[in-house]
Amino acid sequence: MPYETKQLSNGGLYMRVDMPGVPSEKFMVAVDGDGVVTIMGRAPVTMHDTSGRTYVAKVANVPRGYDGGRIKLVPKHGVIRLTIPSN
Repeated sequence: MPYETKQLSNGGLYMRVDMPGVPSEKFMVAVDGDGVVTIMGRAPVTMHDTSGRTYVAKVANVPRGYDGGRIKLVPKHGVIRLTIPSN
């Protein structure tokens, strides 16, 4: 599956999202004013993919005013793993 999500025993949320070809430094996570958590990634242009690829996924909702800096990201080899602590 291209994604996985699990509720953690401490009330937090764990997610894994596949974004093939995206290097670790090209992932970004943002929390908007309504509490929507969005993951973005950009895969570079390759020989057979002349335009590259951009991935955008709205993956969770958190309470308004949630500190997005609390979200732990672990990007590696086109896969991003997030842990979103409970509020």
